[in-house]
Amino acid sequence: MKLRTFPYFLREAFRSLFRNSLISLASIAIITIALLLFGLFFLFIANLQHLGKLAWDQVEIRVFLEQEYHTPQIVGQQLAALPGVKSVKFIPKEEGVVFLEQILGEKNLFSAEENPLPDCYRLSLTEAAEPAEIARRAAALSGVEEVVYGQAFTRFLQLVLRLGLVVGVVLLCLTVLAVLYLVINTIQLTVFARRQEIEIMKLVGATNAFVRWPFLLEGLMLGLGGAVLASVLLTKGYNILLQQLSSYSRFIPLLSGIGINRTLILALTAMGLCFGGLGSLFSVKRYL
Repeated sequence: MKLRTFPYFLREAFRSLFRNSLISLASIAIITIALLLFGLFFLFIANLQHLGKLAWDQVEIRVFLEQEYHTPQIVGQQLAALPGVKSVKFIPKEEGVVFLEQILGEKNLFSAEENPLPDCYRLSLTEAAEPAEIARRAAALSGVEEVVYGQAFTRFLQLVLRLGLVVGVVLLCLTVLAVLYLVINTIQLTVFARRQEIEIMKLVGATNAFVRWPFLLEGLMLGLGGAVLASVLLTKGYNILLQQLSSYSRFIPLLSGIGINRTLILALTAMGLCFGGLGSLFSVKRYL
């Protein structure tokens, strides 16, 4: 495409949009619905992964030391060096007594000399950590008496996170294919309505590229229009949902509107432009 011909292609694309306004509006509406479907899946999967990450951040491993062990710093350094350990916090037995008294609602359970609780370390894990392997390695360290963690819960949480990721990727891929299919078939309506115009342009010597560019720009405009409408509807709807659930944010900690909305708008815009352009190219190809 020569630069001097671009204004002509742009004018032709706008002229086609307004000349076939009903078909253009129908195309934008269908693209908007298709992108809304993708956006809903995107928001659901993003929040599902967010909730799973928050739950994983609560997973901890407690490493209890032997009563006669007097150099807990060495164990702490060894624990911090284990792969998958994000942070290590030392909890002396005096602090453990205070925590136990708060739970039981009683004071002065033990004197300083009679405190039977052991010193312990609390381990926070990274997202890629394997709790069972970390617990096994921690239990093998010198000075460690016992290692405790929610084995059943962590296994269940790992299964949910991995299954959610796989299902989410599959659903998003299927949604992308559905959106592409809808966009291509929608833009085919606009191309079909102008098939005679394409034939005339070819008869007078127009090249394939000369015929294709106005349709490509028209498809990009339709995709952008659908993306803008879908972005407005989804971001407004998501913000309203966050406001309605604000009093339950402690129990349903959804992603904040600013971060997820920005990502959603970028994704919808990219999909609208990409699929609008691809839909135009695939649709006009059969008439060239």
